[in-house]
Amino acid sequence: MPLRIGLVGLGMMGTTHYKSYQEVPEARVVAVCDPDARKLAGDWSAALGNIDTGAAQQTDLSALRKYTDFAALAADPEVDIVDLCVPTNQHAGMALAALAAGKHVFCEKPMARTSRLARQMIRAAGRAGRMLAVGHVLRFWPEYLMMKDMIDSRRYGAVRAAYFVRLSARPLWSWDNWIQDAERSGAAALDLHIHDTDTVLWFFGRPAKVAAAGMFEGSAVAHIVTEYRFEGGPLVVAEGGWNFPAPYPFRMEARILFEHAAVEYSSLRTPALTVYDGRTGKAESPPVPAASGYTEELRYFVDCVAAGREPERLRPADSAAAVALVEAEVRSARAGRPVAVKT
Repeated sequence: MPLRIGLVGLGMMGTTHYKSYQEVPEARVVAVCDPDARKLAGDWSAALGNIDTGAAQQTDLSALRKYTDFAALAADPEVDIVDLCVPTNQHAGMALAALAAGKHVFCEKPMARTSRLARQMIRAAGRAGRMLAVGHVLRFWPEYLMMKDMIDSRRYGAVRAAYFVRLSARPLWSWDNWIQDAERSGAAALDLHIHDTDTVLWFFGRPAKVAAAGMFEGSAVAHIVTEYRFEGGPLVVAEGGWNFPAPYPFRMEARILFEHAAVEYSSLRTPALTVYDGRTGKAESPPVPAASGYTEELRYFVDCVAAGREPERLRPADSAAAVALVEAEVRSARAGRPVAVKT
């Protein structure tokens, strides 16, 4: 019997998750929750974001139970997994309630508005004996998986330097403009840049220090550039920001310099991944699996719940560490000096 999903929030990510679950036969969306009657009626034309996942369309939800009250969905005995695609400041409270109601929880990134709240979520999952995972989708993005394998296998030798970029026009498309409210979203550092912060942790582990510079709009970080300092490790830098004018295209990029090769990824190019091999003198674009990272992360979590297996690829402790590392980056940018990363 497929695991039964209660999907909360029908914005860009919620509708993307709904579409992805259609490709996971081990799961079935049985209930949806959103305060917007139009979205509950299947009109998803306003579910826009910085990536077009093809989910913003008219959808038949007639067979699903529909809620405007999250507490009612969390109490639904026919729901096994609650999938949270809501504003960041709601993650912790909803996750705690769902776990207390005996549900497993999949939560969109970032895990919570603060690392303190993220740790509360981890403790609550332990008390409830339920599984919790956070959607750091790059851990399932085909090109990033390929780069991770290149690093771990040392196919091109050790990494000397790595640079990650994530830039966007100002995100004015969110419900109630919550993304532009730093109190709710954490601004660009926590909402956008955390993708690359988590990638740094995944690829290289936790740095000893961070040295960041930021462009602030009031107290909010609209653009951040961070050097992650590893003792005896490679030079690693990540840049993220969303204060570009509206025609500017969303882009995510990665450049990794190995001893014997350079690898580049750009979401604006086709093919997106290129390997410049110094030993052969050739530039090649290896074949990339056609898998969707959004679908594969949900498939993975559903499989873990079904098997009673902890989600090692999406460990909640790693997701909490990503929030804590962003907090250290923001402190560094505000102070104008390097900041030690607590372990």
